[in-house]
Amino acid sequence: MFPTALESLNKKYAILNLDWMTILIDAVKNTPEGQEFITNCSRWNDAVHVKSPRPMTIFTTLFFSNKSQPELHKNGEAPFTKQVKGYGLFEAGSLGVEIDPRFLVDENDIVLQKTRWYAGAGNALEQILRAQNVDTVIISGLSLSGAVMSTIYHLVDLDYKIYDISDNVLELPAKETAVYSKFLLGSLLGKLNVEIISLEEALRILGKC
Repeated sequence: MFPTALESLNKKYAILNLDWMTILIDAVKNTPEGQEFITNCSRWNDAVHVKSPRPMTIFTTLFFSNKSQPELHKNGEAPFTKQVKGYGLFEAGSLGVEIDPRFLVDENDIVLQKTRWYAGAGNALEQILRAQNVDTVIISGLSLSGAVMSTIYHLVDLDYKIYDISDNVLELPAKETAVYSKFLLGSLLGKLNVEIISLEEALRILGKC
């Protein structure tokens, strides 16, 4: 179903890679789950970059204006503040908030800052998708229960067709990936009419578009 659906959309799709940033990759790179995630995402990203014509590719990175994190609630018990606490300051301009060098990014890619889990928080994501007449988004990223799910919920509400690459998502901490994937990808996203595809399926269809 996925190949037929995407081919019928006249290539109006975008690739969305959520939070492949050094500070988070460093947190998972020494785990089996993290290593598999890095390998899978690198393979996907490399394939996208040699595609001609290349689909619009958007990377997001979470960071704040400076080390005082003015975008975060000062109450350390605020839900989002608690979620990011412990990973670092996510300070603008720091190496940690750059897209990790394991992943190819060039001048044709779009890199957007965001200030919450949702890919469009505090940036022009929605404007870009509308301006480019995108109606379908193919998602990879971390964290599954944070950035991935938040972005899916928002974009489904905006009537985008969503495909999630099951091999290209990771939970934080990484060891919880299997448990969360089984529930979120195995049942919940089906209720949202989100299509779950494997990396191999994504690569096959990329070659046909």
